[in-house]
Amino acid sequence: MKDSDHKDAVEDLIGELGDAHKTVQRRAIDELVAIAASGDPVVVEKLRESIVSADRRVRWAAAYALAQIGATAFAMDSADALCEAMADDDGDIRWAATNLMVRLGHNNLAEIGARLLKLAVGNDRNARKMALYCIRDLEITGPELLAVVERGVHDSDIHVRLAALAVLSRMRDASGQAIRIMLECMKSDSDAGVRRAAASGLGNIQHATSDAMAALESAAIDTADESLARAARGALDRLEKR
Repeated sequence: MKDSDHKDAVEDLIGELGDAHKTVQRRAIDELVAIAASGDPVVVEKLRESIVSADRRVRWAAAYALAQIGATAFAMDSADALCEAMADDDGDIRWAATNLMVRLGHNNLAEIGARLLKLAVGNDRNARKMALYCIRDLEITGPELLAVVERGVHDSDIHVRLAALAVLSRMRDASGQAIRIMLECMKSDSDAGVRRAAASGLGNIQHATSDAMAALESAAIDTADESLARAARGALDRLEKR
């Protein structure tokens, strides 16, 4: 293939990154990744230009393609597009972007951690939820974390509250604040699923306080809410084994 034809082919594929049909978009990504694997540097150059495109779909697809190419192609210049995609209405895109953000965070923990903490208290509920799951998976710590998570458990969106509890259940918090927050959720959250998640999360803590044990024991025999009682009994079993 002539150089001019080759460049035209790459340009055509770059143009398809913004296609409204996922199958067309994915085929273009796959072909660009295959061309990049042959050692052609033009693809990465064009994708880097595309992650600042005016088209949201192009920005996401370019970041995704760079991640598939890997090595030095997937770097911090993809972070803005990933943060944006974590707020997408499409659940598949949100979760894919979240997984890539975690991957990027392993090599850029300080920078990505700061972005995630900011995103977790931002205006978009999808982004708040996905940022909290990233924080959980990256095991981010720091003085800001408890305030961010406590804000999360009082969010108006149930799914954000569940994500915040997922973070709390993984925290290694010697101050006992994580336990306090989960206990409050178990006792007073308006949603039954959130109360169950809080009870279950208490079963993952390293050192149970007397307040936590007492609350779980009380919930475990609560005949008014059998689902919560099962979650509490499961938490007690895990704590006793530990």
